[in-house]
Amino acid sequence: MFALKTEFVTDGQHDIKAISEAVPGAKADKKLSDETKTVERLPDGCQGKADKGYQGLDKQVTLVTLLNPETGELHQMPRLSLETPVKKPRGGELTEDQVEFNRQLNSIRVRIEHCIGWVKNWKIIGTRFRCAHSIYTLVMQVVGGLVNWQTQRWQHAKAQMVS
Repeated sequence: MFALKTEFVTDGQHDIKAISEAVPGAKADKKLSDETKTVERLPDGCQGKADKGYQGLDKQVTLVTLLNPETGELHQMPRLSLETPVKKPRGGELTEDQVEFNRQLNSIRVRIEHCIGWVKNWKIIGTRFRCAHSIYTLVMQVVGGLVNWQTQRWQHAKAQMVS
């Protein structure tokens, strides 16, 4: 088995926040997420945007009970927000609202894809990994750190040109 798979967690500012342990074999995104317990490890109150490979992830979010200080009533709400694009139903079409939701979600998700693309710009990740698989996760983390450093430099230079 030569394939290794990892997950990235990024923020809206093009920063890689977490990289999962590499697991061997071709594996569906959702299955890897379930095995690595991604949803359970996300902080309360965060908002996640995932691609179609993570359909059903939002149904794994646990509820928390909150006390309304004004009324004294208890109510439950999800501890975090996860969104995935709406899939076209078999033999059907998406509504205009669903198409617009997908468009808005993808305009945010493109930042995640940029981060993944910048990681793949590094030859050691973008081509066949010829080192021991046991160090792949560490190499991926180092490359992720370098990508974050490059991104910070790019954002700083961009801010200097604006001001």
